[in-house]
Amino acid sequence: MPQVSLTTTAFATSRRCSFSSGAASCKILYLNWLWCLVLAIGLLCPAATWAQDSVQTASGPTEKATPVTEQDAAQRVEQAYLVLGRISGGARRGADTNDLAEELPEVEANLKTIRQNLTQYRKVINLKQVRMFQILLTDMQEQLGGWRTELATQGKRLTQMQFQLDSLAAHAIPAPADTTTALGRSTQRLKRKQQRARQLLARNHQAVTQLQTRVSDGYIQALELQDEVREQSRRFTRRTLEPANLPLWQTATPDADAPPAAAGQLVRESYASQQRLLRYYFTTNWHFGAWMLVVGLVFFAWVFRNFRLVSQAAAAPSPEEQPFRYLRPVPIAGTLVVVFSVAPFFDLNPPAAYTDLLELLLLVSLSVLLARSWARRHFWYWLGVVGLFLGLTFVYAASEPGTGMRWAMFLLNLAAVGLGVALQRQLRNGGLKLAAFVPPVVVLFIVLNALAAVCNFTGRVSIAKVFSSSAILGLTQIIALSAFVRLLTEAFHLQMQRSRLAGGAAARFNFQKIEQGLRLVLSVVVCTLWLMSFTANLSVFQPIFRFLEYVLTMPHHLGSITFNVANIVLFFAIIYLAVLLQRYVGYFFGETDDEFNTDPDRKGSWLVAIRLVVLAVGFLLATMASGLPLDKITIVVGALGVGVGLGLQNIINNLVSGIILIFERPFQVGDFIEVTGKTGRVKDIGIRASKLISLSGSEIIVPNGDLLSGHVINWTLSNNHIRVELGLKLNLDTDLDKAKQLIRDEVLENPNTLHKLAPEILLSGVNGQVYDLKVLFWINNIRQEQVLKSEVLAGIHRRFTQEGINMI
Repeated sequence: MPQVSLTTTAFATSRRCSFSSGAASCKILYLNWLWCLVLAIGLLCPAATWAQDSVQTASGPTEKATPVTEQDAAQRVEQAYLVLGRISGGARRGADTNDLAEELPEVEANLKTIRQNLTQYRKVINLKQVRMFQILLTDMQEQLGGWRTELATQGKRLTQMQFQLDSLAAHAIPAPADTTTALGRSTQRLKRKQQRARQLLARNHQAVTQLQTRVSDGYIQALELQDEVREQSRRFTRRTLEPANLPLWQTATPDADAPPAAAGQLVRESYASQQRLLRYYFTTNWHFGAWMLVVGLVFFAWVFRNFRLVSQAAAAPSPEEQPFRYLRPVPIAGTLVVVFSVAPFFDLNPPAAYTDLLELLLLVSLSVLLARSWARRHFWYWLGVVGLFLGLTFVYAASEPGTGMRWAMFLLNLAAVGLGVALQRQLRNGGLKLAAFVPPVVVLFIVLNALAAVCNFTGRVSIAKVFSSSAILGLTQIIALSAFVRLLTEAFHLQMQRSRLAGGAAARFNFQKIEQGLRLVLSVVVCTLWLMSFTANLSVFQPIFRFLEYVLTMPHHLGSITFNVANIVLFFAIIYLAVLLQRYVGYFFGETDDEFNTDPDRKGSWLVAIRLVVLAVGFLLATMASGLPLDKITIVVGALGVGVGLGLQNIINNLVSGIILIFERPFQVGDFIEVTGKTGRVKDIGIRASKLISLSGSEIIVPNGDLLSGHVINWTLSNNHIRVELGLKLNLDTDLDKAKQLIRDEVLENPNTLHKLAPEILLSGVNGQVYDLKVLFWINNIRQEQVLKSEVLAGIHRRFTQEGINMI
């Protein structure tokens, strides 16, 4: 033991010291011995403690674990079953990646197709196609990003389930020795279910991990392709005017120009590479097709129903009142033209194959429509346009056209210039009548094809493609939009006819006045749409749009008010449309401009309420579109109040009077009234003034304030009856009783007199040798007063002549 040896050595040393040294030295040695003793005790105490702990550890616990009863084991098995059921169900629901696994290969194939197209278009850049690739890549990136998030969530959920399964295995119940009991069988089934759950989680983990890898790879590819797209766009901008190919007059060497493939093969390869993109586009943009279907069904049902109601009306319109050039009772071709005319404007950056498909369908439907409407010599011009479209589409399908393709493009551009000149000559001479916005587009078509021929001839194939495709698409679209405007105009004409003929009355109306305003609005709309599509085909829509957006949305400050140009333009546009709509809304409900219509049942005061509602809604919408807060609107209203106080009292008085007349209804449209010495039939009740038609046919405009504040005599407020008066002169030798009976019989036999009220025949005076008689009787229509007086007077004269009574 080291401690004993150390003590013995110290003791021996102290003994030697006592014989050889003095007392002081012995004292020092004694202190050293004491220090060694203390150190030995300090070392011995931990050793003893360790030995005691070792003995206790070796002995171990003497108590035994509490045994698990069969009831507790059954409960734990039941709980384990429930946990495993939740894990298995959650694994099946949470890791259902079948849809994602089915859609991911299509996205991967689309990314591959875009990469191949970008490689093909590296030399001859199709900027519109590149812009479309950018949009598709953005959609794919968003879709892949959503899948990444979804897969990460599923991975975390599977990890939590695996942790729960491991915890369940760590607290497993020992299998009973006897497996034939119910508890033993349940335990065995539990183990098998755990094994199946573990395998299911492992498969799901593997599937999710593989999909995460593929989705991440696709996401990275989408980012790389977007960089490539941006690079090609910048390269096109930098090299727009630089020749990318040899001029046509130079022969390409084998090194400079690889041997071109067959033209048909190039076209097939190009369209085959876009089929996947087209399917993906239809899948992600199916709502465009739904909107097209809705537009077609609404237009077809509208026209078909109106034609049927017009044909069933009691009084059918005459042929000159039915100038429908494009519209037919079963408007199949017209409906297709309407649908395919507006279809390109749902998306300004679709795939090239989608654009070609829409244009082809539009050309087919428009050809059917024009074949029945245009003269044969004019229809040949349209067939020439169709042929040019098909030829240019075939030639431009190749990503890098060879020398033969380029010569074909050049010749087609020259043919397009010649066709455009001939078409412009027909439009100028008036032989071919199209909308006024078509001739400028034809001139633009000629110019762009000439520029395309020059660019192609000098080797600038990319810009030549842009010019040619924009020219032919612009021409076909503007002709289609011209037919679109004509179809809508004729449809509105049909609607107005149906409104008038629904009650069996064939009232004439001047549609030309309405047509002018309608054509103006439609022309503005279609020209705006065409400009959007044309600039998109030229690949300059985005820069122009950003510039206009900056100009229109740039804030301006006027004192404490902040506004922009877009709000002001939108404000006045909505106000103009509201005024235009309230002006023509009555025609859709049977209102007529026929001042000789004598139908007594035409009560149209409620149309004024509709006009007022249209104006009010338009003003509210314009106010909201202006972006002005309510407190600023209050200031404007206050300023208007000051204006009213200064000089607009009469105008406001007439406006308020018009509103009161609408709801109080002292008279209605069609009533026969007399006001301030003026008599006539009410033609229209306006917001500021009303119109009367006098018996002589003149129109009398009376301010509403005068109608409300003045004395108005309404002859037809409750009925159309009126008492008329006839004056007769007879000789003194006439038998008055017999004459009165003859007059009474004639009045009562007329079907337009009231038989309930007997006529009054009065002797008003005797002047020399003459009796003055006054005949008073009631008629049932005030508007036929003069006609009925003439009929009764002629009948009395006929009866007097037969009886030998002379009238003076």
